[in-house]
Amino acid sequence: MIGAKFRSSIHWFQSWLSQAKTTNPDNLLNKPPDDIIQEFSQKLGQLSHPLEYRTSIQETLTSALADWQQNVTAANSLVILGCSVEPIAEIVQESLTDEFPKGLKIIHPLAQCKRSPDCSSLEKAISEALCSETESDSADDGGDANPELTQRQTLVVIPSLAQCFLRCIEGWEGIEFLQNAVVKDKSRFWLIGCNYSAWTFLDQVCQVSAYLEQVHPLPKLKGDALQKWLAPVTAQLTPEDSDADMDLADCKSLASLASGVSSVAAQLWLQALRIRAADIPDAVSESQPAFTPQGVTLEIPINLRQTKPILPSLPDLTATDRYLLHSLLLHGEMTRTDLALSLGESEQLVRSRVQMLQRAGVIMQHQGQLNIYPAYYPSLKTELINNNFLIGEE
Repeated sequence: MIGAKFRSSIHWFQSWLSQAKTTNPDNLLNKPPDDIIQEFSQKLGQLSHPLEYRTSIQETLTSALADWQQNVTAANSLVILGCSVEPIAEIVQESLTDEFPKGLKIIHPLAQCKRSPDCSSLEKAISEALCSETESDSADDGGDANPELTQRQTLVVIPSLAQCFLRCIEGWEGIEFLQNAVVKDKSRFWLIGCNYSAWTFLDQVCQVSAYLEQVHPLPKLKGDALQKWLAPVTAQLTPEDSDADMDLADCKSLASLASGVSSVAAQLWLQALRIRAADIPDAVSESQPAFTPQGVTLEIPINLRQTKPILPSLPDLTATDRYLLHSLLLHGEMTRTDLALSLGESEQLVRSRVQMLQRAGVIMQHQGQLNIYPAYYPSLKTELINNNFLIGEE
């Protein structure tokens, strides 16, 4: 009897201590102020893309180029596939270095990797670029199905195939022109970036994989790769506290949650930042210097805490929402007008659903371009697959 009372007293005291600790307002963890989140978001945006991505592309491209320059019947194209919320165009561009074969000429038919309102612009841009390149070299080798191996010195880069078409009537005529140009002229090698959803769609409507036969997916990032990639930013949380560095176990967990996708991992990491109420800069001391416009200054110890990241929950989606979100995954960045055209819906209807999804945080907008917020991608992918949408990613 006495033992039971003693254990009950111990339990009450432990509960009291726990309650007292969690209700201390100074110990409550809050979401950091928006300016802090914005500063760290900018830091993440300034990171080079993961070394594993660039190395994978460079090694595969080097091997494919060597094969093409040594074998008359070798494939003359390489498609780099990535997740829909990864900046595939930037990754492809950043992977091009000076280490490729000497004398290789690289041309970019698309000056800006943005979708043109004119669906025929791709055909025009490619034709002009190839004609210009041929004239400058004073070589009349266009259309030669079996050029000499020594003539194979041109690399044509299409950073994002998803920006080269629109799912509408005649929206993919440019893609058909592109795939025919690749097959017709073996004197040029084509490096093309694309997301899984667009690739799956184009393979259904115009059998693009029959023309662009070499495909290379970006690798899934593991914990150690993610740890190295994020290190320049994670090291700025609390510079005097070694515990601020993300350990490998945390990074492995983050990599698993993000399905090995860098943009998803970065946003999940950012969402998991917390700060104690007592450490919020304005509440501590008005005499402390503010954040610099250029970034988070290391002179201010900001005691941000890294909590366990979680996937954000999707709001309840209507059938229209799912088609809308799938179209954004398919095309990548796009304007509201192009989104309405791809859905065959009125712009007014699309505008109202976009506003709702923006308020919920699922869609973000930058310079008039809509896109999926990366942290929602894993949940959205599952949602769409469960509703019979083709995503294309394994």
